[in-house]
Amino acid sequence: MIVDRPAPKDFERQSIQYLIQSIDLITSNDHKDEDIEDYEVDMAECWKYHQGILNNSLTLLFLSLENLIKKEICKISPLMLLADEPKKWGGRTSSKKFSELFILQFDDLLALYQELGLGKISDQTASKLEDLRKKRNQITHGVIEDNITPQYILDIFYTLMVHIWGPGIWWTQLKEHIFNEPLFGIYDSDHEKASVTTYIEFFVSYLGNKRTGEMLGHNLKQRNYFCPECHYWLNHEWDVTDSKYAILSPNTPSSETLFCVVCSASHNVERKKCQEDDCKGNVICMEGRCLTCFSEQDYR
Repeated sequence: MIVDRPAPKDFERQSIQYLIQSIDLITSNDHKDEDIEDYEVDMAECWKYHQGILNNSLTLLFLSLENLIKKEICKISPLMLLADEPKKWGGRTSSKKFSELFILQFDDLLALYQELGLGKISDQTASKLEDLRKKRNQITHGVIEDNITPQYILDIFYTLMVHIWGPGIWWTQLKEHIFNEPLFGIYDSDHEKASVTTYIEFFVSYLGNKRTGEMLGHNLKQRNYFCPECHYWLNHEWDVTDSKYAILSPNTPSSETLFCVVCSASHNVERKKCQEDDCKGNVICMEGRCLTCFSEQDYR
């Protein structure tokens, strides 16, 4: 019999780890652009030089997808992932570890995923997946035909998050993984939680508000407001970045609830005109700050 069989959670954990690492490889080098903004540097040329980083990022993105599909199939049975004939699994008198057996290749996993009704893949998405598979094989064989760009990887990322993972699902998994990391909070848990804002900023810089919002499952094209929690914790000691990804829910002129896409918290707000002359905001948090310009208000 087969022992040490994996559970769906095992593949999910690997999937989200690969996903985060794929993005982090690009963001860690994108940040270097901020350090050299006063110099005339062609970042496109820099990325051509650092194809190894982008190759690794694309490979990790592929592995993330592969593990997601394994997770969904594993929900039915991990035995369906095996490529070997059942007679090679071991008998009543001997056992084999699951890790000692061969798993189906990606094409077979994808076909099984669809035949089992675990997900529907449109022709357009299937074309993107095929292109991703080919690029990954080229990387593996060392015969890259074209330069890979961060934009290409982010476009693929968008397709996977919207049409395979499902809007918002991957985002919840990403945050749970980060917040459960053993070293999380060693500096300041509130600050570190709010720092997830930088991921959204990164996606917006490549994909824009509309497509980023589609991935997150929220409409970022509507007016965005400062989150009273995230923005405070990011900037109460020194300025880090604006956490301005909170939206009215529902989005109506009289709505008094603000939902933050970063921390997933809902905040009660008052609809009063901001006291700053050059601000047209009218969403005020209970701590007395305008969430359009974040200035302090005095209504006494």
